[in-house]
Amino acid sequence: MKQMPYLERAKIQAEILLPLFRLLKVEIGEERAGALLRAAVDEFATALGAEIGAQGEGTSLEKMQSAFRMFMADEALVLEPVAHTANELSVNIRGCKYAEYFQDLGEAAFGAMLVCGIDPPMTAAVGPDLSLERTRTIMAGDSHCDFCFKQV
Repeated sequence: MKQMPYLERAKIQAEILLPLFRLLKVEIGEERAGALLRAAVDEFATALGAEIGAQGEGTSLEKMQSAFRMFMADEALVLEPVAHTANELSVNIRGCKYAEYFQDLGEAAFGAMLVCGIDPPMTAAVGPDLSLERTRTIMAGDSHCDFCFKQV
């Protein structure tokens, strides 16, 4: 069975979580609702990262590179390679259908929590020797996303 492209998975998650998030903002306030959503995303992302880390042979960096295919499926991301060594994988994302989707909904902040928010906890769970530095995202209105994964 073919694995679902992650973009489709994110859209399905949003169909359920966005109405819940909106209700929570009214009931308990935006700050608390955001904290709860981030906690749920962290839990999900940690499990996803552990799953990626447990797959196959290779270094944590190699496993993360392989996982990129899942996020890129259906041309969801346009990658610009920056650096690729045994200890570093740096790419800029120049096009992002995730950002387009959530910006079209008028919910870029929600999209950032749901989609961009998985990156740090997922990376940490792939392997304790893997780090991520990202200072920009298209979802936040930047011209590109800058990912730098390092194997230490």
